[in-house]
Amino acid sequence: MEQKIVDKETLNRMELIRRNTPIVFSGVSQSYRQKVVYNLLNIARSGDMKQFLFTLLRLVNARSDKPEAKELVGALNFLYSYSSKFFEKWAYSVIMGIISAKDGEKGGGSHYE
Repeated sequence: MEQKIVDKETLNRMELIRRNTPIVFSGVSQSYRQKVVYNLLNIARSGDMKQFLFTLLRLVNARSDKPEAKELVGALNFLYSYSSKFFEKWAYSVIMGIISAKDGEKGGGSHYE
């Protein structure tokens, strides 16, 4: 049985993910976010942490104009070193954050579609 040890620093990083992911992905169209979520869900289900992180970092880098993106990358790098069981928790936290992001403000879609 895997021992569950979550320290305060880990909880802080999870909170950063929960808070910053919707901000980083706000302003892009719903259809773009749906494609991203579908892709990340498939990767997370396969348990491929390396591919998940590579894909996510590429997407976050496209949003690097937001200061929250840098904090998100730092939290992801910190959590990447945990076990595969913990990977599921933070991966799904990221996915839920993308789902909860707000649509683009202009109404005409986004160049991220």
